[in-house]
Amino acid sequence: MYEEPKRLTRRVLKITGFYIGVLLLSSWIFAYMENWSFFEALYQIVITVSTVGFAEIREVSDLGRAYLMGMIVFQTGFFVYVASQIAYLVAEGKLLEILRYRRLVKMLEKIRGHTIVIGLGRTGVAIAETLISLGEKVVAIDTDPERIESFKGRFPGVPVIEGDAKDEGILELAKIREAKRLFVNTSSDSENVFIVVTARGMNPDLFISSRVVDVENEPKLKRAGADQTFVPESFSGRSVALSILKPEVSRFLTEVLLSEESPYTIEEVEVGESSPIRGRSLRDFFNEEVFGILLAIVREGKLIVSPQRDTKVEVGDKLIVLGSLEQVENLISAVES
Repeated sequence: MYEEPKRLTRRVLKITGFYIGVLLLSSWIFAYMENWSFFEALYQIVITVSTVGFAEIREVSDLGRAYLMGMIVFQTGFFVYVASQIAYLVAEGKLLEILRYRRLVKMLEKIRGHTIVIGLGRTGVAIAETLISLGEKVVAIDTDPERIESFKGRFPGVPVIEGDAKDEGILELAKIREAKRLFVNTSSDSENVFIVVTARGMNPDLFISSRVVDVENEPKLKRAGADQTFVPESFSGRSVALSILKPEVSRFLTEVLLSEESPYTIEEVEVGESSPIRGRSLRDFFNEEVFGILLAIVREGKLIVSPQRDTKVEVGDKLIVLGSLEQVENLISAVES
């Protein structure tokens, strides 16, 4: 998909660079021949080749005039060639393609620690929308031009790549080596497995969450390198059932945890080796008024829900808290300081 714009970009840059190089070299030669300054020679060459009609700025020898005539023939012909190439790119719509590609590259130039979302179906768009609302940087990938245009209309500032995510070149363009997370959301388990294997090989530290179409294929995705799997239909079914059986609980989850307007957030904070709270009990340091509500501790992949006050915090623990942005920031400061 992006090989053609890259090739055309290189071609345009090569032609332009060559033209400028010839212009500078011919000016240097002319300056040497006539004992002029380089700027005077450059000015004379430019007004001569452009045929604007200005006179010679200084007396020119017969050899210099012969040289200028040669430049007129050569550079005018070369200029016509460059102009014809640009006209071709415009007529074929290639120039717009190049500009779009350059804009995409510019958007991706400095992106780091982002989340890549592959597949812009309803689930993929919902995932991207939620991540964006939570302030995460997102790069999206899809093969369907209509889906891509629809996504761009909703999220104009988010980089979107049209291409097959099984292609390493597409993942490289999405800066997968600098990414933090990857959501794989195609409708084919075989494609998901291939993408997971490719992505894991390119970035061993990447957190990968993959969609499962057939639950029987979940072990294959885990073996391929997925840290987490999800079945969208299962989540949707549980969400609908919860809204029917326990509407207030469903409302709490929607309005408090998932709403963009909610003053509360849920966050996980990891305890590092240099953390001042390691080895201390929750009773010694955790104040709910300051840090929010401690929902659970994740220790070696296991959840300790509503931990006892005498529970000691260990290195590698992840504290799951619910609180305001200020309370979460207070906890992060206390854990990392």
